[in-house]
Amino acid sequence: MSDLLKEHVKNVLEANYAGVVETRRRIDDLEAQGHRIVTGGQIGQDGWDIIDWRTNEILAAGDGGLEEYEAAAGELDPDNKFIHHDRILEDEDLAYVSTPGLPDGLANAVEDWVLSDEADPEEIADFIGWPIEKVEEYQAEE
Repeated sequence: MSDLLKEHVKNVLEANYAGVVETRRRIDDLEAQGHRIVTGGQIGQDGWDIIDWRTNEILAAGDGGLEEYEAAAGELDPDNKFIHHDRILEDEDLAYVSTPGLPDGLANAVEDWVLSDEADPEEIADFIGWPIEKVEEYQAEE
C-alpha cells in the first residue's frame, strides 16, 4: 500500500503542477493580447479594491459599495481589457486524480493533505523521495 500511496502523492503533485503551468501560460497569452490580470473585489459590505495581479499594486480602493466599484473599474478599464484572476481559475478543468487500486475516499484525503497549506513539504519529500524544492514547486498555487 505504501508504494501505491507514494505513487498517488506524486500523481497529485504532477497534476497540480501541470495545472499551474497551464494557468501561467494562459495568463501570459492574455497579457500578450493586451489584457491586464487583476484581483480584488468586494471586501466586507461596502469595501472594495482592484489590484494588479502581477505587481500587487492597488489600482483603486474604496468603501462606497458596488456602484463605486463599478464606476472605478469602468474608469480604469474603458476598453474592457481587465480580466479577474478568479475568472481564469474558474475556466480551468479541475482534474480528479485517481490511482488504480487506491480507494477514492483515501485518494481524496491524500490529495487534500498534499495540497493543503498545512502540508509539510519536507515530510512529503521524505515520503516520496523527491527534493524538497521540487515538492514546494509542485505544491504551488497560481
